[in-house]
Amino acid sequence: MKIKFQNLGSIKEAELDLRPLTVIIGPNNSNKTYIAYSIYGLWKQLNSNSFNDYCGRENINLPIKIRASQENENIWILDIDENFYNFFNQYLKDITGAFNRNILDLFFQDSSKKIFEKTHFQVSISQDEIKQLIKQLGDYLVEDYLDNYQHSEDIPNIEYSEDQILFFLDEYINERINETSLTNDQYFLLMLAEWLDVNIFSDALPLPAERNTFINTYKILANRRYKILKETQREFFSTRSKVTDRQLELSREQGDIRYPQPVEDFLDFLTDLELENKSDPDPKNKNVFQQLADQIEYYIQNKNKTKFKNTKFGGKEIKVSVKRGLEIDLYNASSSIKQLAPLLLYLRYRAKVGDFLVIDEPEMNLHPESQVKLLEALSILVNLGVRVLLTTHSPYIMAHLNNIVNGNHEDQENLENQAQSLYLQDSQAFLKMEQVSAYEIKENKLLSLHDPDYGIRWDTLSDVSVDVQQKFFAIYEAGQKNSETNETEEE
Repeated sequence: MKIKFQNLGSIKEAELDLRPLTVIIGPNNSNKTYIAYSIYGLWKQLNSNSFNDYCGRENINLPIKIRASQENENIWILDIDENFYNFFNQYLKDITGAFNRNILDLFFQDSSKKIFEKTHFQVSISQDEIKQLIKQLGDYLVEDYLDNYQHSEDIPNIEYSEDQILFFLDEYINERINETSLTNDQYFLLMLAEWLDVNIFSDALPLPAERNTFINTYKILANRRYKILKETQREFFSTRSKVTDRQLELSREQGDIRYPQPVEDFLDFLTDLELENKSDPDPKNKNVFQQLADQIEYYIQNKNKTKFKNTKFGGKEIKVSVKRGLEIDLYNASSSIKQLAPLLLYLRYRAKVGDFLVIDEPEMNLHPESQVKLLEALSILVNLGVRVLLTTHSPYIMAHLNNIVNGNHEDQENLENQAQSLYLQDSQAFLKMEQVSAYEIKENKLLSLHDPDYGIRWDTLSDVSVDVQQKFFAIYEAGQKNSETNETEEE
């Protein structure tokens, strides 16, 4: 998935290849957070719209072919050509075009209304990416169809290619088509559109750099926002007058709490998670995401467990089990445990295949060894089907990222042996090179760090390390010269 943007902060023009794991490194104030938040915003924009509606409402006669099979009249074949891929990318262009200045001002809470005056975005997906998703739909439909046949001799022998999907008519499908007043080809086309909707732009969650503070204060902030909202609503309704821009501005100055949308969404995530009141995972039947949370606690948190616990009055609060029989409040826990708490809560209670996780500076408050362990855990998460985008300053993360893309995926036994050198010793932490994109922001440009011979080559932070060493020698030599000069003068 390619994302082009223009005039985003100090970056005039850039293109980013969003892959299952995307990492952006750069110095402070280089617009890493702008990029991460913008991609999150674009994702939400696409998630909130529907390709199915776009097809059904305005473009029901799409440039796509569907025909009944000659071998079996109850099997229809959808032939997909380049026109469909072009049409899908036109849909993306139309939707992302709406993510313009007005939306950005609110999204980033830009009171100046000038930062994003000339910012533009464009999202495109390659034919190969769409084909892969379409193939998944085709495989699912064929498998489901074959499961309905009890005798193998009843299965028709039909050949199809990667640019085709087989749809199967049965009594249930016929009833659905009749209810919608659509033709067969229109109905199957909308089925394809719905599949793409569900499998491309799923739910997204930001973990902002401010998460350490907000994990402790989200209840207070939620209560205050609610109180201000209710008081403002009552005032407006009691006057029964049209709310002017000045009134809104005055309301905001009276104490409203304003954060960029990703931060607000993070606070909503914490609040909603508590209100959902989900039961704790069954220790004997944990899903793969809950098992990953256990790994993080075991390898990074020294076995300390983060969890929700019921209060006496029916609410929930986050507690940390430090040893058997002893639980402490989260605000009394170490900064590293606070930093990891949102991720652990996400894994235990929300994570699912297809999600998109945006993490600003995952290394905060973590020891270097914990940083690289966390990178391995996030790589496992990618292999479990969650897309991850990171912004970072950490040389340890970048150095270890190159280790993670150097596994031998051609030989599973060899890969398992290589995994013994990893901190978590889990072969799922290895990613294929095509699963990863890495970028450095340098001189207001977004530069790819992919090297065909080396893997992922980075130098931003290693240059600083070398520079610090050089300064040591320069300081030492200058001190020696000064001592020699003083000795000469004394003589």
